[in-house]
Amino acid sequence: MSDDPQPRFGAAVLASGAADRLAQSVGVPHKALIEIAGRAMIDYVIEALQGCAELDRLVVVASDDGAAEHLQSDLTIVKPEGSSILDTIETAAEALSDCDYLILCTCDAPMLTPEAVSHFIKTCRNRPGADFAHSVVKAPVVRAALPDVRRTVVHLVEGGFVSGCMSAMTQSFVDNNMDRIRQFFGVRKSKIALAHLLGWRFLGRLLLKRLSLVGVVSRAEELLGCEVLPVISPYASVAFDVDKMSDLQIARQWAANR
Repeated sequence: MSDDPQPRFGAAVLASGAADRLAQSVGVPHKALIEIAGRAMIDYVIEALQGCAELDRLVVVASDDGAAEHLQSDLTIVKPEGSSILDTIETAAEALSDCDYLILCTCDAPMLTPEAVSHFIKTCRNRPGADFAHSVVKAPVVRAALPDVRRTVVHLVEGGFVSGCMSAMTQSFVDNNMDRIRQFFGVRKSKIALAHLLGWRFLGRLLLKRLSLVGVVSRAEELLGCEVLPVISPYASVAFDVDKMSDLQIARQWAANR
């Protein structure tokens, strides 16, 4: 049996920035504060993370012009200096600098469970060479558990996959690769720029459903310069987030039935 200590995992719930369209439509300063069965949506996410025994630390990243002043939580709330995703990541990494892994979790995944978080962390621990991990769920799993939910499905050779609410990075990756992270996030909203970054051949194969999961991971490793781990979660809740009013209605019905 190895005497090496287990790597420490810290998680940051991302609630930075100001109100998006959904938050504005229901009259709250940030999506994290949207009420679901008498509780703020972020409280469900925090409850799931706190219920995971494998998680060592937990913070919330929130801004003064959004959720920070309205959160009812005993957790440490750290405030990014800027409004970009890079500012958020840097702030989270600094707040959790005593942890080996930084988990980024969105604030709009109220169905997340401790079991799903535990599965994510254990999978990362089983692949210690991977510096970047991202959660995905097979599309049939999502459809079976949440038949009324509509999600963007990436169709690969192995089948359809839906992106999840958790990513993880090693602290060393964050410390040494901010330029790579900045390059990716800097073009994510421009389809043309993103196509140039990923490569038109890559996108063509993706559109024709001729791309495998191995191919996607290989391209991600080229761009990020590290080993990448796709964590295929058996939990449909990992792929559910509240982006629009129909999602909110589903979340409220789910909470009422708990």
